Amino acid sequence: MGTPSTLVTARPIRTARIANAAAVVVVIVFVVVALLMRRDNAGAHFGHLDQWFTVLVGLVIAGGLRLPTRPRLHADLDGIRTRGYLGDYRTIPWAAVVAVEFPRKNRFARLRLPADESLALYAVQRMDRDVAVRTMQGLRELFAATRGETAAADDAG
Repeated sequence: MGTPSTLVTARPIRTARIANAAAVVVVIVFVVVALLMRRDNAGAHFGHLDQWFTVLVGLVIAGGLRLPTRPRLHADLDGIRTRGYLGDYRTIPWAAVVAVEFPRKNRFARLRLPADESLALYAVQRMDRDVAVRTMQGLRELFAATRGETAAADDAG
């Protein structure tokens, strides 16, 4: 199997492209609506403040649409740092990992933890195909390398 790479990183690629495109479309639509508000108002009276808030609402919605671009994964021989859609990074040491899996039915890879717990790795997505396969190979190499080091330390002790 050889020496595992010292660092495995991942982030969603196709989902991020879709999310970014959707965010751009939403901003464009809300800006156009804001510009046309004063003309086609069906009897309502819209001012400049209404236009600005319409653009602001579009920016907030676009920001929400960009949440799928946030997941990240960084793994090395010490452990895995992963971030989901919301929140900050979470560090999981390899000693706490029972298995690295990518079940056929799931959209995301996952770590199996003790007591039948699992942690979804949102940065490794089925839509990314070849990139996801390479990431999983790297994660499995790191997992195996940490198991080999643990076994060697147990034999020495």
